[in-house]
Amino acid sequence: MGQTPFDERELTVLVSGLLLAVSTLHFRRELRRVPEWRLLLCGVGCMIFGGISTVVEHALAYDFFNHVEHACYLAQSVVLAFWAMRVRKVAL
Repeated sequence: MGQTPFDERELTVLVSGLLLAVSTLHFRRELRRVPEWRLLLCGVGCMIFGGISTVVEHALAYDFFNHVEHACYLAQSVVLAFWAMRVRKVAL
């Protein structure tokens, strides 16, 4: 599969993820009050790693980092869905 041209929206996703990471670090005490906060944090980590992979894929090993990117976004979706189910169970 060939390399696609760089899209500025990919950089926007990365910057948004990094801003979310900085906010998470700043509000870490408040985050710990959220039920199952570790799962939520894992989802954020997957999003950031996916964003990094998206940007890096244009400079190095396109096919490899493209697969990593999509695996990270899949993992993010699964983890956040699992988090939502666990939080709903705690709330009931």
